[in-house]
Amino acid sequence: MKIILKSASVLVAMLLFSATQLLAQHSSYTERDGFYLGLSAGTWFPDGKNKVLGNPLMGGLIMELKSAKAAFSLVFDIIVNVKKTDTLLIKYNSELIKRNNYAAGQIGLDFDYQLYAKEKFSLEAGSGLGYGNITYYNPNKDIDVNKGSLYVSPGLSFRYYVGAKSHFKFRTQYYIANYKLKDRESTNFKGNYLTTKIIYSW
Repeated sequence: MKIILKSASVLVAMLLFSATQLLAQHSSYTERDGFYLGLSAGTWFPDGKNKVLGNPLMGGLIMELKSAKAAFSLVFDIIVNVKKTDTLLIKYNSELIKRNNYAAGQIGLDFDYQLYAKEKFSLEAGSGLGYGNITYYNPNKDIDVNKGSLYVSPGLSFRYYVGAKSHFKFRTQYYIANYKLKDRESTNFKGNYLTTKIIYSW
């Protein structure tokens, strides 16, 4: 938790600094520039041995600052394993624990640049940088088998405005990360993952 809070503080500072620089470069704005708050829902698709993690539900909060063709976003995601996975083997001390669920979260800073726009529609490309953590076994406050990882996440977004500023966004990103546990007895979670999200922002 301390690592996540420290990561959040660094990312917020980066966002504020980047936003200040961005705003300083633009003296005129369109009605679609400014601050947005958004909610997201989606899932992920592991592409390696981590496929045993399945396709959990992702829910998130997004704070975005948009100016001209550029946008910076602070992103929080919670990953909930609603549907039980295949049996996962997690080593704790000298024992192998059988599990069929897990929990995860990630926080990141995304940058997007508009490639094309026409009326209410826009196409954007960009990338994210952040930190995630998967908890594989946490029966009580004293036991927590987890793995954290930095990630890089290039992606594409399709934005469609339904109001002056409110809009829906379909976003897909490829996350390069490492959530493999260090021991050899636990299930091998090596691999990256693709995410898809539907976002509503206003």
